[in-house]
Amino acid sequence: MYADEYLPADDAFDMDEMDVSIDDTSSMSTHERERKKNVELYKRLDPDYYSYKRLEYDENGDMKIQRVRVYSSPFVGTIRNATTGIREEHRVGALTDDLYFVVKDTALSTKTDINTEPRKLYYRNPEEFERHHKVQVPKVIKAQWYEKKMALKSR
Repeated sequence: MYADEYLPADDAFDMDEMDVSIDDTSSMSTHERERKKNVELYKRLDPDYYSYKRLEYDENGDMKIQRVRVYSSPFVGTIRNATTGIREEHRVGALTDDLYFVVKDTALSTKTDINTEPRKLYYRNPEEFERHHKVQVPKVIKAQWYEKKMALKSR
């Protein structure tokens, strides 16, 4: 979605004014680090993109901070996958809304001057939501969602 050939020229942004944190590792070249910073800056221009940080354990059992990148769907327009940011073929609020596992993010930190309502996140299924946010959805909710989806498809 943010391939290099679709991004505007790098001189469109003043890198000194924007604070973007990209992990500085010795295995990453300077060019690659700059490219990652630019991609992150371009994502920030998207009004439906936001991120938050959470604590999680790594494979060694140590706590680390992990950034979760999220794409919300606008109130009017096409549905956007919360994980990938890809726009789906269905519209928000249509009957096909039930084909997606929908979650409202009511955290205060996700609201902006433009968007003061809770953000709606669309996932293809509950398991995608679980992988993205590293939480468990109760089996009852999953079963209800799959029943509703099958009923909608059989119409």
